[in-house]
This record gives sequence, C-alpha cells and structure tokens, in this order.
Amino acid sequence: MTIEIDTSAGEYEIDGEAEIIAGYVRLFEQHFAKHYTATHLPARRAIHAKSHASLKADFEVIEHGDAELRHAVFESPARYPAVVRISNGDGPAGPDTDWVASVGFAIKVFDVSRPKYFPTQTEDTQDFLFLNQPAYIASDVRDYTTLMRAIDGGIVGKTIALIRNFKGLRYRRTASPKDNPLNTNFWGVAPFRLHDVTVKYLMRPAAPQPKQIPRRRTADYLKKLLKDWIEHRPAVFDFFLQKRLVDGSERERMPIEDYAVAWDERQSVPIRVARLSIPAQPVDDSFDRQFGEPMVFSPWNTTRDFRPLGSLNRARRVIYQLSSGARHGTTISPFAR
Repeated sequence: MTIEIDTSAGEYEIDGEAEIIAGYVRLFEQHFAKHYTATHLPARRAIHAKSHASLKADFEVIEHGDAELRHAVFESPARYPAVVRISNGDGPAGPDTDWVASVGFAIKVFDVSRPKYFPTQTEDTQDFLFLNQPAYIASDVRDYTTLMRAIDGGIVGKTIALIRNFKGLRYRRTASPKDNPLNTNFWGVAPFRLHDVTVKYLMRPAAPQPKQIPRRRTADYLKKLLKDWIEHRPAVFDFFLQKRLVDGSERERMPIEDYAVAWDERQSVPIRVARLSIPAQPVDDSFDRQFGEPMVFSPWNTTRDFRPLGSLNRARRVIYQLSSGARHGTTISPFAR
C-alpha cells in the first residue's frame, strides 16, 4: 500500500513512518479482537464510534470566482445530495462532557461522477471530514501513536497521550464545553493538493446563534441540542477553502507535516466555495443504523485532483480501511432511485 510522497506540495516522509503505521495496524487489530471478537459483539468504529445523528443534506458548489480552485467537485456550480454524520471524535463511545473528546462532522457528497484518486474506488462520492478545532491534537504519525494506545490504555495511556500532544491539546481545551454541533465552526485540519494549489477546508454556520451550552450537561446532551434544533428548523453551513501561501515561511506557518499548527485565517483568508444545507427533519435512529453507522468515510475517498497530504492522512488511509473492513462497513445511498 505504497503512497508516493509529493515533495512539490511540501510533503516529506517521517522517520520510521512505515514501521509506525504498521504498529497502528497491530493496535487496531488488538482493539477489535478485545472488544468485539472476544465478546461476539458486532464491531463498531474504533474512532468516532458515538453518533449524535446521521442526516440528509444538500451540498451546493457556488460560483466562487477563483480560477485556482476550479477543480475537483469545486470546478463549477452544482448541487449534490449528501449525508452528514455527527459524532464524538475520540475512540469508543463516551460522555459528551469529556472535554478531551472532539466533535466529528463527516460529509459524504453523492453523485460526484469524476475520476477517483485510486482507480479501485467505486463510489461516486466525495468525503469531507471535520473536527471542532482548527488544528489536530497530534503533529504527525509519531505523536499519534500515543493516541492510538490511549484508546485501550486506561488512565495511564490517556495521561501519556495528553502529555505528548500538549501543543495540540490547547485547541481541544478552547473548544470545551461543546456547543450544539449545528452552531459550531468546523475545520478539516488536514491539507490537500487541489490541482496545483494546497488547501485546507473548513465550515462555519451561515447564521451563527448565541451558544446554547446548558449548565447541567448530561452524557448525551449534544444529541438533545441537535435534535431540538433540526426537528424544527434547518441548519446551514458555509464551506470554505483556505490556500497555503508559499512565501518562504510556509514550512513553519502553514506546514504540511504538522497537523497541530493552525493556518492563520488572517494571513490566508478562507474563500467561500460551497454551502451545506441540512433541512429540518426527524432525528431518526433507524436511519442512522441503516445508513450512517455502516457508511464508510475516508479522506482518500476523493477525486484524482484533490489529493490528501501529510503523514497522518497517509496513516488514515491504512487505519480507516482496517476499521471499515473489521466492521464490514459499506456505503448505501439513501437517495437510490
């Protein structure tokens, strides 16, 4: 499963990267064996296991007027059906009050009939994956090892992970306590090569409201906040691309191989290229079980001209494929005619 290093986009191989990723595979295999094979329970996602909701949505590419960004799904104005899955971002399902756990927001855009990055991919879809923080907790695959061990490592493993990833941890701290996911800013965190320009993507509520954080927060308070909103009114997000500026300081200020550094949005102002509209609808657990839970998301489910970059994206290709295989994940379109 060799992936070339795109040095022209700022990538470089991390020392010992292949061995580190092989170690991830062993950790994930041990996780699934412990929690599911040994207990005869159906396997769930090793990360982002707790779902708040899966919802139907509409992804509309707008006329953004930037020639450098007219590639992949952003080439021209169009509307696509989509499904969003909103989840807790870390490891096995835990309480929403855990300040270390992020909020995950995944979009699968359907009917994207463009050449895929890997010819073996068969879905006519494009995935976008977000967290509620502008940078990741881990810098690269070396730091991410402690997070993998923390999944089943108890309090000792979690403490080691927090110490090792202190630089990125501040973004988690400032994102807590967590607001309604439909009233939250989200960042893709990871860089991508969009034809000849390197970008990150992010989303912001189109009409942000005052925060709705209850004083007494239960273990599942985010689902209640989300449900109270989307069952009565729509939610709309503006979708942006942020360009990497190549000015001699990009390796420090806008690095490719350090996900724990947020790209300055004042230095490179994000450009609005699309809009995500989630119509008012019931929060239906049966829809989540039928479509959201088995659905496979990956940054590598992408088109040929929108390539994931960085060691953590290279690792995600391996571990996301392992996770979906262990739980027999498959994407079923709720829009099938």
